[in-house]
Amino acid sequence: MQRSRATVAVIGAGPSGIAAAQQCIREGIDDVLLVERGKPGGLLYQANRLENFPGLRDMSGREAVVALGEIIQDYDIGLLKGDVSEISKKKNSFEAVTENGIISAKYMVLATGTKPRSLGITGERYHPEWRDYTGEKVAVVGGGDAAYDYALRLKELGAHPVILRRGEPKALSVLVDEASDKGIEEICHELTGWELSDNVYSLRYGDNSLSCDIVITAIGREPALPDMQFSYGEVKFPSGSTDIENFYVIGSLVLRGYRHASLAWGMGLAAAMDISVKDRNNQKM
Repeated sequence: MQRSRATVAVIGAGPSGIAAAQQCIREGIDDVLLVERGKPGGLLYQANRLENFPGLRDMSGREAVVALGEIIQDYDIGLLKGDVSEISKKKNSFEAVTENGIISAKYMVLATGTKPRSLGITGERYHPEWRDYTGEKVAVVGGGDAAYDYALRLKELGAHPVILRRGEPKALSVLVDEASDKGIEEICHELTGWELSDNVYSLRYGDNSLSCDIVITAIGREPALPDMQFSYGEVKFPSGSTDIENFYVIGSLVLRGYRHASLAWGMGLAAAMDISVKDRNNQKM
Protein backbone atom coordinates (compact mmCIF):
# COMPACT_ATOMS: atom_id res chain seq x y z
CA MET A 1 0.00 0.00 0.00
CA GLN A 2 1.32 3.43 -0.96
CA ARG A 3 2.44 5.68 1.88
CA SER A 4 2.62 9.47 1.83
CA ARG A 5 4.28 11.56 4.53
CA ALA A 6 3.97 15.25 5.34
CA THR A 7 4.60 17.63 8.20
CA VAL A 8 0.99 18.85 7.90
CA ALA A 9 -1.88 16.91 6.36
CA VAL A 10 -5.11 18.80 5.75
CA ILE A 11 -8.10 16.53 5.15
CA GLY A 12 -10.62 18.40 3.02
CA ALA A 13 -10.08 21.11 0.39
CA GLY A 14 -12.97 23.42 1.11
CA PRO A 15 -12.35 27.06 2.12
CA SER A 16 -11.04 26.18 5.59
CA GLY A 17 -8.72 23.44 4.34
CA ILE A 18 -7.30 25.52 1.50
CA ALA A 19 -6.74 28.45 3.86
CA ALA A 20 -4.91 26.21 6.35
CA ALA A 21 -2.67 24.69 3.67
CA GLN A 22 -1.87 28.05 2.08
CA GLN A 23 -1.06 29.70 5.40
CA CYS A 24 1.17 26.81 6.51
CA ILE A 25 3.27 27.35 3.39
CA ARG A 26 3.31 31.12 3.96
CA GLU A 27 4.55 30.39 7.49
CA GLY A 28 7.47 28.41 6.08
CA ILE A 29 6.17 24.85 6.34
CA ASP A 30 6.80 23.49 2.86
CA ASP A 31 5.81 19.88 3.47
CA VAL A 32 2.03 20.27 3.33
CA LEU A 33 -0.39 17.75 1.86
CA LEU A 34 -4.01 18.60 1.02
CA VAL A 35 -6.36 15.62 0.69
CA GLU A 36 -9.68 15.90 -1.16
CA ARG A 37 -12.08 13.25 -2.44
CA GLY A 38 -13.81 15.54 -4.94
CA LYS A 39 -13.20 18.94 -6.44
CA PRO A 40 -11.37 21.61 -4.40
CA GLY A 41 -13.78 24.19 -3.05
CA GLY A 42 -16.19 21.83 -1.36
CA LEU A 43 -19.80 22.89 -0.90
CA LEU A 44 -18.93 26.42 -2.00
CA TYR A 45 -19.32 25.16 -5.58
CA GLN A 46 -23.08 24.94 -5.01
CA ALA A 47 -23.56 28.59 -4.03
CA ASN A 48 -25.68 30.58 -6.45
CA ARG A 49 -23.89 33.81 -5.62
CA LEU A 50 -21.31 34.95 -3.04
CA GLU A 51 -21.95 38.36 -1.54
CA ASN A 52 -19.63 38.69 1.45
CA PHE A 53 -16.58 36.52 0.92
CA PRO A 54 -13.67 38.99 0.62
CA GLY A 55 -12.09 38.88 -2.80
CA LEU A 56 -14.75 36.63 -4.29
CA ARG A 57 -17.76 38.92 -4.02
CA ASP A 58 -20.45 38.71 -6.70
CA MET A 59 -19.11 35.41 -8.03
CA SER A 60 -21.11 32.23 -8.45
CA GLY A 61 -19.91 29.23 -6.47
CA ARG A 62 -18.46 27.55 -9.54
CA GLU A 63 -16.46 30.70 -10.34
CA ALA A 64 -15.23 30.96 -6.74
CA VAL A 65 -13.86 27.42 -6.62
CA VAL A 66 -11.79 28.14 -9.73
CA ALA A 67 -10.17 31.02 -7.85
CA LEU A 68 -9.52 28.77 -4.84
CA GLY A 69 -8.03 26.13 -7.10
CA GLU A 70 -5.59 28.72 -8.38
CA ILE A 71 -4.34 29.20 -4.82
CA ILE A 72 -3.47 25.50 -4.67
CA GLN A 73 -1.53 25.82 -7.91
CA ASP A 74 0.14 29.14 -7.12
CA TYR A 75 1.43 27.89 -3.77
CA ASP A 76 2.35 24.49 -5.18
CA ILE A 77 0.32 22.74 -2.49
CA GLY A 78 0.50 18.96 -2.75
CA LEU A 79 -3.00 17.73 -3.61
CA LEU A 80 -3.85 14.08 -3.10
CA LYS A 81 -7.15 12.71 -4.39
CA GLY A 82 -8.80 10.27 -2.04
CA ASP A 83 -11.60 9.65 0.42
CA VAL A 84 -10.31 9.32 3.98
CA SER A 85 -12.11 6.43 5.67
CA GLU A 86 -10.21 6.23 8.96
CA ILE A 87 -7.89 8.35 11.10
CA SER A 88 -5.72 6.95 13.89
CA LYS A 89 -3.18 8.37 16.30
CA LYS A 90 0.34 7.00 16.52
CA LYS A 91 3.06 7.89 19.02
CA ASN A 92 4.32 11.03 17.31
CA SER A 93 2.05 11.30 14.29
CA PHE A 94 -1.38 10.65 12.81
CA GLU A 95 -2.39 8.29 10.02
CA ALA A 96 -5.23 8.68 7.55
CA VAL A 97 -6.37 5.71 5.49
CA THR A 98 -7.65 6.26 1.94
CA GLU A 99 -8.47 3.90 -0.92
CA ASN A 100 -5.14 4.95 -2.47
CA GLY A 101 -2.91 4.44 0.56
CA ILE A 102 -1.95 5.71 4.00
CA ILE A 103 -1.06 9.30 4.83
CA SER A 104 1.18 10.00 7.81
CA ALA A 105 1.64 13.48 9.29
CA LYS A 106 3.00 15.17 12.40
CA TYR A 107 0.10 17.64 12.40
CA MET A 108 -3.34 16.81 11.10
CA VAL A 109 -6.13 19.24 10.25
CA LEU A 110 -9.61 17.80 9.79
CA ALA A 111 -11.69 19.94 7.43
CA THR A 112 -14.09 17.38 5.98
CA GLY A 113 -17.19 19.59 6.12
CA THR A 114 -20.74 18.30 6.22
CA LYS A 115 -23.08 15.94 4.42
CA PRO A 116 -26.76 16.51 3.61
CA ARG A 117 -29.62 15.02 5.58
CA SER A 118 -31.91 12.78 3.56
CA LEU A 119 -35.69 12.49 3.30
CA GLY A 120 -35.36 8.94 2.01
CA ILE A 121 -37.00 9.81 -1.31
CA THR A 122 -35.86 7.66 -4.20
CA GLY A 123 -33.69 9.72 -6.53
CA GLU A 124 -33.70 12.81 -4.33
CA ARG A 125 -30.90 15.27 -5.05
CA TYR A 126 -29.11 17.58 -2.67
CA HIS A 127 -28.30 20.47 -4.97
CA PRO A 128 -29.12 21.60 -8.52
CA GLU A 129 -26.71 20.90 -11.33
CA TRP A 130 -25.36 23.80 -13.35
CA ARG A 131 -27.41 23.07 -16.49
CA ASP A 132 -30.47 24.14 -18.45
CA TYR A 133 -33.69 23.25 -16.59
CA THR A 134 -36.12 24.84 -19.04
CA GLY A 135 -39.55 23.21 -18.79
CA GLU A 136 -38.78 21.25 -15.62
CA LYS A 137 -40.66 21.63 -12.35
CA VAL A 138 -38.44 21.21 -9.32
CA ALA A 139 -39.53 20.90 -5.69
CA VAL A 140 -37.01 22.26 -3.18
CA VAL A 141 -37.85 20.86 0.26
CA GLY A 142 -36.56 23.08 3.08
CA GLY A 143 -36.76 26.62 4.32
CA GLY A 144 -33.18 27.67 5.03
CA ASP A 145 -30.52 29.57 3.12
CA ALA A 146 -29.63 26.59 0.93
CA ALA A 147 -33.24 25.97 -0.11
CA TYR A 148 -33.76 29.57 -1.20
CA ASP A 149 -30.33 29.80 -2.82
CA TYR A 150 -31.04 26.63 -4.83
CA ALA A 151 -34.49 27.87 -5.85
CA LEU A 152 -33.02 31.14 -7.09
CA ARG A 153 -30.40 29.29 -9.11
CA LEU A 154 -33.02 26.99 -10.60
CA LYS A 155 -35.10 30.01 -11.61
CA GLU A 156 -32.11 31.49 -13.41
CA LEU A 157 -31.49 28.15 -15.15
CA GLY A 158 -35.01 28.04 -16.55
CA ALA A 159 -36.79 25.75 -14.08
CA HIS A 160 -40.09 26.29 -12.33
CA PRO A 161 -38.97 25.88 -8.70
CA VAL A 162 -41.39 25.40 -5.82
CA ILE A 163 -40.18 25.74 -2.23
CA LEU A 164 -41.94 23.36 0.15
CA ARG A 165 -41.23 24.36 3.74
CA ARG A 166 -42.91 23.19 6.92
CA GLY A 167 -42.78 26.54 8.74
CA GLU A 168 -41.69 30.13 8.41
CA PRO A 169 -38.56 30.77 6.31
CA LYS A 170 -35.28 30.40 8.17
CA ALA A 171 -33.25 31.93 5.37
CA LEU A 172 -31.70 35.36 5.18
CA SER A 173 -34.34 38.00 4.48
CA VAL A 174 -32.43 39.10 1.38
CA LEU A 175 -32.88 35.61 -0.11
CA VAL A 176 -36.54 35.38 0.91
CA ASP A 177 -37.25 38.81 -0.58
CA GLU A 178 -35.44 37.99 -3.82
CA ALA A 179 -37.40 34.75 -4.17
CA SER A 180 -40.62 36.67 -3.69
CA ASP A 181 -39.58 39.37 -6.18
CA LYS A 182 -38.83 36.69 -8.78
CA GLY A 183 -42.18 35.02 -8.30
CA ILE A 184 -40.88 31.74 -6.89
CA GLU A 185 -43.79 29.66 -5.64
CA GLU A 186 -43.75 28.69 -1.95
CA ILE A 187 -45.86 26.20 -0.04
CA CYS A 188 -45.91 26.29 3.76
CA HIS A 189 -46.79 22.77 4.87
CA GLU A 190 -45.03 19.68 6.17
CA LEU A 191 -44.25 16.93 3.67
CA THR A 192 -46.30 13.87 4.69
CA GLY A 193 -45.54 11.38 1.92
CA TRP A 194 -44.44 10.85 -1.65
CA GLU A 195 -44.88 8.66 -4.71
CA LEU A 196 -42.85 8.22 -7.89
CA SER A 197 -44.56 7.05 -11.07
CA ASP A 198 -43.29 7.31 -14.66
CA ASN A 199 -40.45 9.58 -13.48
CA VAL A 200 -42.91 12.07 -11.97
CA TYR A 201 -43.00 12.73 -8.23
CA SER A 202 -46.12 13.40 -6.22
CA LEU A 203 -45.29 15.02 -2.88
CA ARG A 204 -48.15 14.92 -0.38
CA TYR A 205 -48.76 17.69 2.11
CA GLY A 206 -52.01 17.72 4.07
CA ASP A 207 -54.89 16.96 1.70
CA ASN A 208 -52.95 18.22 -1.32
CA SER A 209 -50.06 17.08 -3.49
CA LEU A 210 -47.33 18.67 -5.59
CA SER A 211 -46.29 17.08 -8.88
CA CYS A 212 -42.73 17.68 -10.03
CA ASP A 213 -39.91 16.26 -12.12
CA ILE A 214 -37.12 16.58 -9.56
CA VAL A 215 -36.92 16.72 -5.76
CA ILE A 216 -34.06 18.60 -4.15
CA THR A 217 -33.66 18.03 -0.41
CA ALA A 218 -32.28 20.96 1.60
CA ILE A 219 -33.30 20.13 5.17
CA GLY A 220 -29.96 20.63 6.86
CA ARG A 221 -26.55 19.03 7.07
CA GLU A 222 -24.55 17.01 9.59
CA PRO A 223 -20.80 16.52 10.18
CA ALA A 224 -19.03 14.32 7.63
CA LEU A 225 -16.53 12.45 9.77
CA PRO A 226 -14.30 9.51 8.85
CA ASP A 227 -14.03 6.67 11.35
CA MET A 228 -12.02 8.08 14.26
CA GLN A 229 -9.89 5.68 16.28
CA PHE A 230 -9.66 8.23 19.09
CA SER A 231 -11.75 10.99 20.62
CA TYR A 232 -10.46 14.51 20.02
CA GLY A 233 -12.59 16.05 22.76
CA GLU A 234 -13.34 19.76 22.87
CA VAL A 235 -12.73 21.95 19.81
CA LYS A 236 -11.39 25.37 20.69
CA PHE A 237 -11.94 28.51 18.66
CA PRO A 238 -10.71 30.17 16.55
CA SER A 239 -7.91 27.73 15.64
CA GLY A 240 -9.83 24.46 15.96
CA SER A 241 -7.23 22.99 18.32
CA THR A 242 -8.47 19.99 20.29
CA ASP A 243 -7.65 18.00 23.42
CA ILE A 244 -5.32 15.91 21.23
CA GLU A 245 -1.98 17.65 20.71
CA ASN A 246 -1.35 18.61 17.06
CA PHE A 247 -4.85 17.64 15.92
CA TYR A 248 -7.21 20.36 14.60
CA VAL A 249 -10.86 20.35 13.53
CA ILE A 250 -11.97 23.35 11.48
CA GLY A 251 -14.59 24.77 9.14
CA SER A 252 -18.26 23.88 8.69
CA LEU A 253 -17.57 20.56 10.43
CA VAL A 254 -17.70 22.46 13.74
CA LEU A 255 -19.18 25.87 12.93
CA ARG A 256 -22.76 24.50 13.05
CA GLY A 257 -25.19 27.44 12.94
CA TYR A 258 -22.32 29.79 12.09
CA ARG A 259 -21.43 28.02 8.85
CA HIS A 260 -20.05 30.60 6.49
CA ALA A 261 -17.17 30.51 4.03
CA SER A 262 -15.47 33.55 5.59
CA LEU A 263 -15.59 32.05 9.09
CA ALA A 264 -14.30 28.72 7.76
CA TRP A 265 -11.45 30.55 6.00
CA GLY A 266 -10.56 32.32 9.24
CA MET A 267 -10.41 29.06 11.17
CA GLY A 268 -8.02 27.67 8.54
CA LEU A 269 -5.72 30.67 8.98
CA ALA A 270 -5.79 30.39 12.77
CA ALA A 271 -5.03 26.64 12.69
CA ALA A 272 -2.02 27.20 10.42
CA MET A 273 -0.72 30.02 12.62
CA ASP A 274 -0.98 27.78 15.69
CA ILE A 275 0.82 24.96 13.89
CA SER A 276 3.64 27.20 12.68
CA VAL A 277 4.32 28.48 16.22
CA LYS A 278 4.38 24.92 17.59
CA ASP A 279 6.63 23.69 14.80
CA ARG A 280 9.15 26.51 15.29
CA ASN A 281 9.23 25.92 19.04
CA ASN A 282 9.71 22.19 18.53
CA GLN A 283 12.65 22.82 16.21
CA LYS A 284 14.36 24.94 18.87
CA MET A 285 14.13 22.18 21.46
